[in-house]
Amino acid sequence: MSEGTSASPAVADYSQWQAQDYFKTYYSEVVLPDEQVVLAYQIEALKRIEHKFGRGLEYGCGPTLHRAIAAARYAFRIDMADWLPDNLTQVRAWVNSTGDNDDWNRFTHYILTCESGLTCESGLGGEGDPPDAARIKRREEQTRKVIRNLHVSDARWQHPLGPDRQGFYDLLVSGFCLDAVSSDKRVWHRCMSNVLSTLHEGGLLILHALYRCKAYKVGDRMFPGADLSEDDLVDSLLANGFARPSIDVHVIPCPDNAQYGYGGILVASARKG
Repeated sequence: MSEGTSASPAVADYSQWQAQDYFKTYYSEVVLPDEQVVLAYQIEALKRIEHKFGRGLEYGCGPTLHRAIAAARYAFRIDMADWLPDNLTQVRAWVNSTGDNDDWNRFTHYILTCESGLTCESGLGGEGDPPDAARIKRREEQTRKVIRNLHVSDARWQHPLGPDRQGFYDLLVSGFCLDAVSSDKRVWHRCMSNVLSTLHEGGLLILHALYRCKAYKVGDRMFPGADLSEDDLVDSLLANGFARPSIDVHVIPCPDNAQYGYGGILVASARKG
């Protein structure tokens, strides 16, 4: 959901983006260690809330469903937004499919394992039973019912989903999106302000970004990264009205992913107001 940058000839324009390339690079075989971390973090943040969210938004969903599957238990409705229609085509195909579509089964299994209190790596050591095919199917069907609107959106717009969506949502999840719009950090700051304005006072943000990444790999192309630090993220959240005591930001090393252009990820959550 991003626009390419001319800052470096080595960085591709998003007109060259292929949703299937992204899926194959990061999601087609296993739940990669960095995705294990961010999903477990998202689930823990959601489980701490003692009520269901009325209106959730996943901004920058790409062609993926795993963050929506993880949030479906905790929200009555989830809207999804992305810059690229090709990405939303993939999302819509899954939402409209039957339970025979198994693209995201391994992620659903991992999510249910985390929620059950089992150790996510082995499926052992906690309370509850390891998830079976029936539980996976139920959670994915629940997700299909919870997902409502799919929006084509540009994070660079002042009102990314229109003026009527300002302060509309009480849950906002965004993973590896806003930091990938441009290599220009000023653009990232502007996108953060625009997208975070869709969250109302008291709403919960869960956000993930690539750490100190100037370009990340999809297929055989490199796409832009904003080169974010922990301080960059904290400062942006404070500037956008998030309560300092609620801000939780961590850097998670993932050196094995250096081959993709990054060696760490940022995970964050915060309450607005």
